[in-house]
Amino acid sequence: MQDENDLYKMIVEKRDSKCLEILYDRYESVLFNLAYKITQDKQSSEEILQDIFMKIWHQKAIFKPERGKLSTWLITLCRNGAIDIVRKRKVVESQFDETFQGIQTSSLPEYDLLDKECSEEIQKMLSYLNKDQQKIISLFYYKGLSQQEIADKLKMPLGTVKSRLRLSIQHLNNYIKKFLRRESEENER
Repeated sequence: MQDENDLYKMIVEKRDSKCLEILYDRYESVLFNLAYKITQDKQSSEEILQDIFMKIWHQKAIFKPERGKLSTWLITLCRNGAIDIVRKRKVVESQFDETFQGIQTSSLPEYDLLDKECSEEIQKMLSYLNKDQQKIISLFYYKGLSQQEIADKLKMPLGTVKSRLRLSIQHLNNYIKKFLRRESEENER
């Protein structure tokens, strides 16, 4: 069994892909489980794992043995990557919230027509989502349920609810941006 520092050295100095495989096999399970615990998303966890080892291979992340153990460094890379994913997810959800709130119009009479058009457009956008995504969006935004409450109600894992909600928000955000661009172009004419 090779020392982890020697493995790392062989990867960096000799570009030894076999040593990279050994290191990957040794830490894959621990790093994946840590990433999944933070992100609650299998795909994101797999991407984080892949990213860590690509950084090592391309020497974009440099381990310094005098600062500690390789295992601790790998865990830190994993943790930071997972936190970044969660932060990005929150930014996307926040952008959707802001965009969605921007579509909510005033109750003044001159905005009634715009309200109706926006409501119709939102319904149209929601129809582009699959039934599960529509249900999750409806429960989260219209009924005000938490992600855990949605998971319990739909009898699905919390991670599934979170990933479907995130994907739904991304899709809706794109639709809303296209709608607003189209509206802006029409107003310029």
